[in-house]
Amino acid sequence: MNLLVEHFMACRTPADFYRLQILTECDAMPVEMGVLFRCRDILPKEIEGWTQTLQAMMFAQATAFQPFRRQQISRNVMLLTTRVAPAEPRDLLVACCGLADRLQIPIPAVLQHLDGKRFDVLLLRDPSKRIYLQGVPEYAADLGQVVERIRQDIDLAGYRSIRSIGTSGGGWAAFTVGAMLGADRAISMSGKPPGATFRLAQMWEKRGYSLDDQNADFSVFERFFDHIPDRSTRLLAIFGADYQIDREGAEAFEQLVGAVGIGFRGVDDHNLMFEILKKRLLATFFDRYLTGDLDEIVPPLGERLLDFDILRPPPAHLDPGAAGRQSLDAD
Repeated sequence: MNLLVEHFMACRTPADFYRLQILTECDAMPVEMGVLFRCRDILPKEIEGWTQTLQAMMFAQATAFQPFRRQQISRNVMLLTTRVAPAEPRDLLVACCGLADRLQIPIPAVLQHLDGKRFDVLLLRDPSKRIYLQGVPEYAADLGQVVERIRQDIDLAGYRSIRSIGTSGGGWAAFTVGAMLGADRAISMSGKPPGATFRLAQMWEKRGYSLDDQNADFSVFERFFDHIPDRSTRLLAIFGADYQIDREGAEAFEQLVGAVGIGFRGVDDHNLMFEILKKRLLATFFDRYLTGDLDEIVPPLGERLLDFDILRPPPAHLDPGAAGRQSLDAD
C-alpha cells in the first residue's frame, strides 16, 4: 500500500479529508493517483466522489498515466520529469501556479495532458498568497533572485528550449521568469499585471490577506521588464473572452510589455484551464500553444478572439472518387 493510500485511510474527520484532497491535487504525480484509483475499493467512502471526479479530469483527453517523477528542489519548487536516461532531449516548461498552488486545475490533470516525452516541468508556487511579489517563499525573495536560483539549480544548457506558463496570479510571474531566462515563449492564462487598477489589494483583503502591510511592490513587474536587455520571449496573454476582468488584464499586458492577447469566446469565468479541460481539448491546447509554430498560432490584429474550433482537428473529407477508384481497382 503506498503512502498516499495510507494517509487517506488514516483520515478521521471531514477536515482531514478536505486538507488531504487539496494537498493531493497540488502535489501528487499521475502514477501515484493511479495507485489511489486502483485501491478505491478499500478507501473511505468519503472520497469516492472526489476520486471519480479527479480520474475523469485526468483522462479527459489522456489515455495513459504519464510517468512523471518529482525532484524536490525546495519546499515550493519541484522539477518533474519522465526521463529515463539523463541525455534524453527535453524542453523545460517553467510553470507558475496561481493562488490555489495549482494551474487552475489539479496538477495531476495538467501533467496527464502534457507531452512527458518532450517536457520537464519546473513547478513554482507562492503559498504566501502574495502572487510572487516577494518571490517564492523559502527559495528567493523576488523574481530576479528566483531566476538566479533557477540558473544555479537547473542545468539550463541541457535543454533544447525553455517555455513558461502561469495561471491567474502566476501569469505575470511566468512572463517575468520566462523573459529573464530567454524563453522561446511565455503564456499567461487568465493573468493580470500586479497593480491597484486590477483591485488586487481589495481582492486579497476579502480573503483575509493584506498586501499593503507586507510592503508589496506593485510596480515590480514593469521594473523587471525595463531591465531585461534582450526581450526575445514571445508573450501570449490568453483569457476567457467573455470575462471582463481577465480581458482587461490581457489588454494591460499588451500595453505594458507587448504581449499578444488571445481570447476564447464562450468563456465567461476566470478558470479558463478548466473550461478547456471540460471540452476535452487540453492536450491539444498545450500542443498548439506550447509547441506550435508561433507564426501559425498568433492570430493577426483584429482576429484575436477565437472559437474553440481552432483547437479541433479539421473534419475528414471523403474523396467522392475514392470509392469508385477502389471498386475499379478491385475489378
